[in-house]
Amino acid sequence: MIDYVKYNFEEILFITVCLIILAFLFSVLRTKKSRHRIGYYLNFIVYKLGLRRHISRRYISRIHVNENYEHLVELAKHPKIIIDEGTVEMPVLLRKRVAMKIYKVADKLPADRCLKIYSAFRSRILLYEKWNEEINRVQSDNLEVGRAELLSIVNTKVNNPHGSMGGHDSGGAVDLSICDNNGIDIDFGSKYHERYNKADLTKEQNDNRKYLLRMMKSQGFVNHPDQWWHFSYGDRMWAAYKGKRMGGIYGSAEKEFENMGYVRIIKTDTTSVNVK
Repeated sequence: MIDYVKYNFEEILFITVCLIILAFLFSVLRTKKSRHRIGYYLNFIVYKLGLRRHISRRYISRIHVNENYEHLVELAKHPKIIIDEGTVEMPVLLRKRVAMKIYKVADKLPADRCLKIYSAFRSRILLYEKWNEEINRVQSDNLEVGRAELLSIVNTKVNNPHGSMGGHDSGGAVDLSICDNNGIDIDFGSKYHERYNKADLTKEQNDNRKYLLRMMKSQGFVNHPDQWWHFSYGDRMWAAYKGKRMGGIYGSAEKEFENMGYVRIIKTDTTSVNVK
């Protein structure tokens, strides 16, 4: 027996290590909660190493939120903030802390530059209306299309109210750009919500994106890797890209209550945030 161990030591050691690793993995991954936790951190590490462009949407949706019930506030008029009324839901609402951070970014811009807000808080009530309108429109134009294909088409046009709204329902996400004093965007290589090929960007367009990113990161925002215009603070996406699996502070600002439809549960205060 001793001779057998002596001459097969490496094989025995390898098998022993494998058994220890398998036992460890079994103990760690035996529950769904543990598998989700390990899966998220693996996703986060792979993203940080640059091996993938973004964290899986599935793991972002599992980020835990400790709702702090911070007020939604109306974005007050600011000399260096322009509102795109064609795309934003009025009034323009954000969580109070997020609104204050937007003001600080705007204050740091040069005299010939402004922030342009394309989208802020999105209510589920309005989204349901747009969703149903788009379904009816697409269905009337494509009578032969099946339900699955119909929903697939509508999903490319309007956010599905039955799923995530990309953080906009939390009041912690904002779509914006940098523009001149006339509201004309500087060159980002694509327009708001326009598909683009990052490989085709010029140096100026890349520099403009980096400038916007740098300004927003200075206030703690994170950027959606595939949307140069989308930034968030405090929501699930923000927590995911910050490596805070349990760190979300803003959940949806609306919830379904006793089958009565969606009602706003975060108090809206339009006087709390003022420009000095």
